[in-house]
Amino acid sequence: MALRHAEYAKQAYDRVAGDYDDLFSCHVAHVNARLDQDLRLQPGQRVADLACGTGVGTVEMARAVAPGEVIGVDYSEGMLAAARERAHDAGVHVSFRHARAEEFIAQAPTGSFDVVSMRFVLAYLDWRNVVPGMGRLLAPGGRVGLITSLSGSIPQFNELYNKFRKSPEPAWKLFQHTRRNLGQTWRIYRQLKDTFGEPSFITVPDSADQLADRLLSGGGLRLVETWTDSVRMWFDSGRDAVEWMHASGYVTHSSLQHVGPSVLAFVGSLFAEGLETYRQRRGVPLDLVIAAVVAERPRA
Repeated sequence: MALRHAEYAKQAYDRVAGDYDDLFSCHVAHVNARLDQDLRLQPGQRVADLACGTGVGTVEMARAVAPGEVIGVDYSEGMLAAARERAHDAGVHVSFRHARAEEFIAQAPTGSFDVVSMRFVLAYLDWRNVVPGMGRLLAPGGRVGLITSLSGSIPQFNELYNKFRKSPEPAWKLFQHTRRNLGQTWRIYRQLKDTFGEPSFITVPDSADQLADRLLSGGGLRLVETWTDSVRMWFDSGRDAVEWMHASGYVTHSSLQHVGPSVLAFVGSLFAEGLETYRQRRGVPLDLVIAAVVAERPRA
């Protein structure tokens, strides 16, 4: 039975939790630190960190607001286990909840937090409908901060995707991959086209302004700041870059469950070869394109 998008993501992040910080968190540390600064964290505040992951940001916020209360929320038990261990090792108190971010937003009392943070999770929820409800959680003077990858993130991958879906090259390479088995080639090709033929499976915002518009559409909030940032990562090979996208959870999407391991291996080899065309002296680059939005509820 096919898994819902949230369940598929949960299983994927349970799998990658042990390596997540080394593969992903380290690349966005400065982005998280900038959001913390924009949130103007103060001692004694009550904070909700939604989709807290391994707790990297959660622990830093807990240090900043101590002796205030911090609640870390995540749907992945593997991520929560890592977050609990991090908080324990850091000697800070954090209450952790196993829940989906959208469920927590819907159920939390109105005006119950001074700060609400949600980072790198919009790809796994219906953000257009969920984000407008975040402001309801804020007390007067409270701030909400969002960080997300944008739809143009990893443009090298996106450029190859657009090239491949409009070109006969993948079909010919697939024909070679199946040892010129025409029937098998056609079945796999149709499966890939049905699953990934249109870019509608990419669900993150296109820009910081688009995300800000959705956040403010819930009413009652004032925009404080939007900003974007780019992080370039270097890999020894296109194959290493593809393996990073899988091992870090970056390409986690429920559509992947509809294609088998051999087909995914073919797709991986196709993109690994394509990424080699971006090679520079230092290696093969991948660029994360990140947006942040901060808004506040004015005091009466």
